[in-house]
Amino acid sequence: MEPLTTTRPHWFAVQTRYRCEQRVAADLTAKGLETYLPLLREVHRWKDRSKALDVPAFGGYLFVRLEETQRNRVRVLETGGVIRVLGAHNSLEPVPDSEIDALRLSLGSGSPCTRHPYLPAGTLLRIAHGPLRGLEGRLVRTANALRVVICVASIGQAIAVEVSREDVIPIGENEAALVERLRRAESRACELIDMRVGRPGIGRDDRQFPSTGPLPM
Repeated sequence: MEPLTTTRPHWFAVQTRYRCEQRVAADLTAKGLETYLPLLREVHRWKDRSKALDVPAFGGYLFVRLEETQRNRVRVLETGGVIRVLGAHNSLEPVPDSEIDALRLSLGSGSPCTRHPYLPAGTLLRIAHGPLRGLEGRLVRTANALRVVICVASIGQAIAVEVSREDVIPIGENEAALVERLRRAESRACELIDMRVGRPGIGRDDRQFPSTGPLPM
């Protein structure tokens, strides 16, 4: 008999076979496990028609919340379509609640979301207004739009959600130094927006991007 445990539930990333994400999520839910399958709304076009579809945000991955026990691991692994639960050295790797919360907030906000190349770790901005208020992430400029990139470290993937320029504020005490250091390791698929360090006497939450002139390139 498995010993009692007081381990609290955590989110874990589950890798699935190709196009099995939704079936695996349904089967795990039927077993009484809490699952989260992030979905993106995409418009698929054919020669004679187009249709908006909800598709997995991360192909081949979904998330399950459970206590880390051998029994729970077996329950997941014996589910058809499951390849593995992500971890290392025979130990599962929890996904921070903050990453799941950020995904849910972004994908459920109604704001345009797209897949995005994974970026190095580092929180640069916070959204201060609107339906995404409280969300933190990396601000990038792609195709003349401002987007906050939400990264999921355990699977090395990310999504980007469009934001209004007026809704974001810099966070941290050394924004300019952080941007310069992280810029050198940045993916060429996007470009970081420069942030202006606040003048003496201005609080961190009152610092703003330049209000005139074109966006930094």
